[in-house]
Amino acid sequence: MFGVAAALASGLAAAQPGAWRGELIMTAAVMCMAFYNVWSRPFIQRSSALGFLTVGMGAGAAGLILIGSLTGSVAVLASLGTPQWIAGVYLGVGGGALAFILWVLALQRATPTRVANTMTVNPVAAALLATQLVGEPITANLVLGLVAVFAGIWIATTEGGKESGTA
Repeated sequence: MFGVAAALASGLAAAQPGAWRGELIMTAAVMCMAFYNVWSRPFIQRSSALGFLTVGMGAGAAGLILIGSLTGSVAVLASLGTPQWIAGVYLGVGGGALAFILWVLALQRATPTRVANTMTVNPVAAALLATQLVGEPITANLVLGLVAVFAGIWIATTEGGKESGTA
């Protein structure tokens, strides 16, 4: 958490008014994912990872289509060109379905705490990608944040040493 805060802190002064809404949405999303990590495991084990994933993603897609239809947002799809459709398919398949499959498989094999640690990489990865795509500078905060995130993941996923001795 400190690593992510350090990596993103340098941009706070230049943030647009109302940017706090995005931070609030991301905080809520992290909380939802934390509950999902803990509460979904019994359901994944009861069925299968692929079955659970299919039902979850199907329900999510149906909900999005319903909300999009009710708000008129689906009409925007008619104005999309080939590059936008390619990006949408890439994000849906690579960033959505594939990432979610890997997430569910990880939840099947590891503790929710260990799986959730990977979430801290997302904002740092986005900041690194922004350096390439939009010329964001690589700052000391970004480097410090990156080191702290990976140190936190390493600490959280490393087994503690067993004390040797007699009982």
